[in-house]
Amino acid sequence: MSITSKVRQSVVLTGDGQVQKLIAGAATNIGSANILSIFAMASAADAEVKLYNEADASKTAGKLIFHGKFGTAANHVHEFKIPAAGIYASDGIYADVTNVDFLYIIGTF
Repeated sequence: MSITSKVRQSVVLTGDGQVQKLIAGAATNIGSANILSIFAMASAADAEVKLYNEADASKTAGKLIFHGKFGTAANHVHEFKIPAAGIYASDGIYADVTNVDFLYIIGTF
């Protein structure tokens, strides 16, 4: 019996944008997902990551599903581990980052 994990890493983002996954080598926007972990590296102090449950760049306040801040200097790395089944995004994941030059998400998608 073969067991296949559905946990994946997103494509690395280097700025604001739709979070994507690889399918047969091609980057494709993530639809629904359970976010289990968020990894980011700061480009300066006071780095900030906001994730929205959206398939576009609207950044609607009511669609904000995660907001994290970290770092006191450039190159500080931080992993936000989400407990239990994670944060559910039903429509897609748009990332809005400040002072972040490297971001990826681990989750089921």
